[in-house]
Amino acid sequence: MRHHVREHWVVIEDQGAGKSALRSRLRSARKRRDLGAIAELDSLISGQILDVLETIALNPASVIAAYVAMPSEPPVNVLRSQLHEMGCTVLIPIVSGDELLWANDGEEEHWMRNALGTLEPDPRGALSSSQALPSCTAIIVPAQAMNPNGFRLGQGKGFYDRALTKVVDLEHPPLIIGVTYESEFLPEIPTEAHDIPVAVSVTESTVRWF
Repeated sequence: MRHHVREHWVVIEDQGAGKSALRSRLRSARKRRDLGAIAELDSLISGQILDVLETIALNPASVIAAYVAMPSEPPVNVLRSQLHEMGCTVLIPIVSGDELLWANDGEEEHWMRNALGTLEPDPRGALSSSQALPSCTAIIVPAQAMNPNGFRLGQGKGFYDRALTKVVDLEHPPLIIGVTYESEFLPEIPTEAHDIPVAVSVTESTVRWF
């Protein structure tokens, strides 16, 4: 049974260092996770995200920025398929130097893996974050952890932090959805000045609005 929690929190001050140590512990925990449960987790997480998207009048004209999960990340493959069936445009990130480009989702058969081991679509015709993200209805962002202020702990490369700067000052920004496992929703995580909070946290069991 899904549990939806709507909360409002005050953004806390920068907590400084400590991200690397926390990432190491979280990565170790993910490696111990039962991979046999991935398909069920995908269905649960994708269902939660779709419920959230339905609150913002999702329609066939909607553009959704999603992602292809690394082996240890919360999967959203079911969501991608459902969005395609609805006629929505789904964008997938491509690592390009220090930035993210965005290309249309599609069949992964001929996709290549980047240096981080993540599958990526063909970069030909891909758009920059400043070109692609402002037109999105929602941006779905993977995270290693989330805290009760809506801040996420990423992989440490800063790709999403840089990409999200293209939309945070818009009058009507896309809904930013952070995705983790429920065990990774933590009372606190270290934050820095450049960190951008999400609007909604989704896990396999809970939706939290900030």
